[in-house]
Amino acid sequence: MLRVLAIVALAWLAVYLAWRIGWTLGDGSPVLSAVLLVAEASGWISLLFLTWFGWRLPAAGRPVAAGTPSVDVYVCTYDEPLRVLRATLAGCAALSHEHATYVLDDGRRPEVAALAREWGAEYLTREDNANAKAGNINAALGRTSGELVFVLDADHVPLPDALDALVGYFDDPGVVAVQSPHDFSNHDSIQHYEVGRHEQSIFFGVVSPGKDRHNAAFWCGSAAMLRRGALIAIGGVATETIAEDFHTTIRLHDNGGRTRYHDEVLVQGLAPHDLASYLLQRDRWARGNLAVLATPESPLRARGLTWRQRLSYLGSLFAYLAGPTRALLLAVLASILWTGALPFEATPLTIGLLWAPATVLAIAAGSALGRGYQTVADTTHFELLTAEIHLRALRCVVRPGRSRFRVTPKEGIDVGGWHALRQLRLLGALVLALGLGLVVRALDELGLIAFPGELSGMALWLIPALGVVELARLLRTLRSVGRRRQLRVEYRVPACGAAILSVEGHATPRLVRLRDISPVGLGLAADAPLEPGDRATATLDVHGADGRARRIKLRLEVRSCRPDGATWRIGARADPVSGDDGRELIALCAIAHPWGRLRRQDSPAPDAPPRPTADEATGRELVSA
Repeated sequence: MLRVLAIVALAWLAVYLAWRIGWTLGDGSPVLSAVLLVAEASGWISLLFLTWFGWRLPAAGRPVAAGTPSVDVYVCTYDEPLRVLRATLAGCAALSHEHATYVLDDGRRPEVAALAREWGAEYLTREDNANAKAGNINAALGRTSGELVFVLDADHVPLPDALDALVGYFDDPGVVAVQSPHDFSNHDSIQHYEVGRHEQSIFFGVVSPGKDRHNAAFWCGSAAMLRRGALIAIGGVATETIAEDFHTTIRLHDNGGRTRYHDEVLVQGLAPHDLASYLLQRDRWARGNLAVLATPESPLRARGLTWRQRLSYLGSLFAYLAGPTRALLLAVLASILWTGALPFEATPLTIGLLWAPATVLAIAAGSALGRGYQTVADTTHFELLTAEIHLRALRCVVRPGRSRFRVTPKEGIDVGGWHALRQLRLLGALVLALGLGLVVRALDELGLIAFPGELSGMALWLIPALGVVELARLLRTLRSVGRRRQLRVEYRVPACGAAILSVEGHATPRLVRLRDISPVGLGLAADAPLEPGDRATATLDVHGADGRARRIKLRLEVRSCRPDGATWRIGARADPVSGDDGRELIALCAIAHPWGRLRRQDSPAPDAPPRPTADEATGRELVSA
């Protein structure tokens, strides 16, 4: 059904575009007609690529490794906060497959060296920061010896079975890289729709499995395993652009290597928390990837690529036109409202038989091909958010320049409001153009003002109706950004279970319920209130990813207390009582909780290394109490 819908939509759009080219170009404003035709053709090509990628999704599965290749885990860092890096190293320490972990620190920080030693990792640095992350990895390749390299960004925490899931692919000597999805633990980020579903979900859930069918999956910077010998054979990671991952994969393919995509979440990262961080990241991706077109490894010029790989890479780059195309359509609509000039003339019959069905079918097919990972409203929202930065990035196709690699901030808050809205200047201009255009057109039709450029016939109601729809979409995006508030530095994961609370000044401990927790705070449900500023010690019994009981003791400072039905909801800042408590708290939030969400709740991590734990009998007594 999905394939039939996609084919019908593409065919109807093709007929519509043929009609536009053959029968309408000389009817209305030549400029508006040409601009609109370019935007419409771009939409047809985008749907064609989505159909090609999403035609069939291969069955997910793990190949069983015949041998035990040596694996080096590279954790790349520059200026990320220690608490972010600590969670990643906790994940690396819990990896069940034998490996060596290396912290590649381009910040040359003594405290990072100490943190690496604490978690059993090797610390590597270099004298300069030439070529940013690419140079950092290349420097490490010459100082390590693992057959395979698992690359992680500083904020990407691996699940215990991450290496086990990937090493089997490399039994095939032709496989040079395997990419796994990027998923994120901070579900309150600006790019999340809901828990487990975010803006990148459609790429990793639909597009990347499609690329796997065409031997065109590419390294996405992190959560990927690469064959060390293949990297060395092409001279290391590409340094000519800031899209070292995308660029390097083309070289690997050009050299005859094969890549795979493993469709299972193995790593939990941190998504950009606010609009500024999101736009910074997307701008870097766009400029870096588009700049590849100006290099010898351009998908248009690289000689070793198959036609499927070439088309797949071009499809990825073509996606950067989505936002600018939407802005172009809105500009055409605003121009019609202000001038009355139409891009083409059509009868109600041709609009009803060609334009309307083509539009409805394209929307329906795009939504169906998204397979629930992204709705039409979601797509529109993020196209609007990225329209301006992707429009600016298009210059990199012909004049890439030398872009500076800027690390996406990994922590912070989002206050929304004017601070966020002022970053969307293009959207503000489009709102003014459409909004004022609709007002002026309405006043003209009511006879209150005389405005040049008349709309007549079906255009008299169709153009304003489209203007209202698009203005509502723009205002919804601006409202979402302006009203957004995210005031916690670290996301609190949901948690349940009992805790014993010993409050200073009170002789009798209290039994409370745990609601949520992070490495720096927690939420409790209690039968009696506490005052902000009260201090207490909380004793928690929890289970790790390996299914074993842990006891964690935390010092609390109450920050808030408010009624919540028959109970009181308490928010508190938390500090571990000991170093072991701190490590267990990080493991609970960064490893055990994602493991429970992404794997079966009753499935412990495979052969996870044992960690220090409290006496389990005493833990059972606490739960009984």
